[in-house]
Amino acid sequence: MDNNNNAVAGATVKAGNNITTTDNRGLFRFTNIQLDKYASLVTVEKSGFFKAYRVFSAIANNTNFVKFKLIQKTLLGNIDAATGGSVNLPDNSKITLPAAGVVVKSNNQSYSGSIKVYAAVIDPTATDIAQIVPGSFQANDANNNRVLLKSFGMLAVELEGNNGEPLQIANGKMAKLRFTIPSALRSAALATIPLWSVDEATGLWKQEGSATKTNDYYEGDVSHFSFWNCDISIPTVYLELTVVTSEGPLPYTQVKISRANGGASYGYTDSLGHVGGLVPKNEALTIEIFTNCNQPIYSQNIGPYSSNTNLGTITVSIPSQNSLTITGSAVNCANQPVTNGNALIYFDGVYYNKPINNGSFSMTVTRCSNSNAAVEIVVIDNVGNQQSATWNGTASSGTVNTGTLSACGTSSVSFIDYVVDGSNYSISTATAGDSLMAYTTGGTAQTFLAVSGVKMSQPNLNISFFTQGATVGTFPLQNLSVNQYDSASVVTPFNINITAFGAPGQFIEGNFSGQIRDIATNNLHTVSATFRVRRN
Repeated sequence: MDNNNNAVAGATVKAGNNITTTDNRGLFRFTNIQLDKYASLVTVEKSGFFKAYRVFSAIANNTNFVKFKLIQKTLLGNIDAATGGSVNLPDNSKITLPAAGVVVKSNNQSYSGSIKVYAAVIDPTATDIAQIVPGSFQANDANNNRVLLKSFGMLAVELEGNNGEPLQIANGKMAKLRFTIPSALRSAALATIPLWSVDEATGLWKQEGSATKTNDYYEGDVSHFSFWNCDISIPTVYLELTVVTSEGPLPYTQVKISRANGGASYGYTDSLGHVGGLVPKNEALTIEIFTNCNQPIYSQNIGPYSSNTNLGTITVSIPSQNSLTITGSAVNCANQPVTNGNALIYFDGVYYNKPINNGSFSMTVTRCSNSNAAVEIVVIDNVGNQQSATWNGTASSGTVNTGTLSACGTSSVSFIDYVVDGSNYSISTATAGDSLMAYTTGGTAQTFLAVSGVKMSQPNLNISFFTQGATVGTFPLQNLSVNQYDSASVVTPFNINITAFGAPGQFIEGNFSGQIRDIATNNLHTVSATFRVRRN
């Protein structure tokens, strides 16, 4: 989302080598990817915003949840490269560039002309800092120890040339940053404090230099620009817990662990209510759990902890005015309860995938208002590979019961059958371990379709393609990678035929045939495919 809580569509999201794009609700999803238990990195890029980083502790075999609030790039002013100069931010923070000290980032050549300075203040005391902070508050200190940070001021800075080319500080030159300390933190601010920048490869903060306090601000020299942070560091242990209500696990809910002396770490529960992450070691702490509306529903003093700890299960109660329960039943084609299935539920801007147990499903979510919102539900029978039509309704609070839905009449199997130079391949959800997904911008603003599939038992068997067509019709295929040809260019003309374009939860179908050129060898390869993939 942006700083006004509006969804950001068409943003590029990366997790390792996996790439996808947000839909018109700002949603994205990766399936069956490798993540790091302690420091997984997801990045988001969108024109007009600073690149966003999120570092979190991933839980295996569950749906992990992260939320980004992108920082808008604001042009603060222009500085002549030859003479250098300064620009000020609204809170009196300041950026000073050296004379003849800027180069073009791509080639390290000296830059002359006007420098556009984009910058933003990041307030570490903001209530939504968990969604804004670059990476997280995890860092590697000067001795490469993993620590948590308590921030006393943070800035985002980027430089561009007249033609929009990224610029950087030249080797041997230094820029100066002034960070205004938030008023609530000034009494605890030290005379000298370490400086930290975001490591773009890991999303972790790394210690680089220091800043000195003068009046109500810190000032320090920096050798490059990205995100910069004035922080003290805190030793850590790993803490995990599970959050439930009387209805079951509470997914995608923010958990905050705070120090008595200020500073906090944040996480979101996964699809089973589990959350874990680094917290301060050997300190008294407070745990708080929040609704989606940032309202606390649980608070408890905990710790101190000298080693990694599992708190077990915490049961919370959601105020009735902020609670909605969606429940229903599902039967298969034999009119018997579904014993192995899923309910795909879209409500209030979030997709939920809930298991069907003994023919029933139930989900409780928190809400920020009592206004009506649309509910879309598809139930799936994983044994018969059949699914229902989409159930549509509206809900505000209380309980909505869909009644009995029949997971029958439509195949639930997604597949991509493809041929490369005469050899046949198939990726299908009917095969254990195969993963497929399709993303679009959706709604009236559909501008792209991205489809991918991978055979997890043989990761070298994979295919992904992209087109700017997102409805029924014939469109140019912009990108295609398949099996070992992950660096290939499309030989035009190469069209994709989209024959069905279902609503979210339903299917996108089509086919294509053409040639790609392997960039590594310059060889041509013929590729064709027929696909039917569930729209996320």
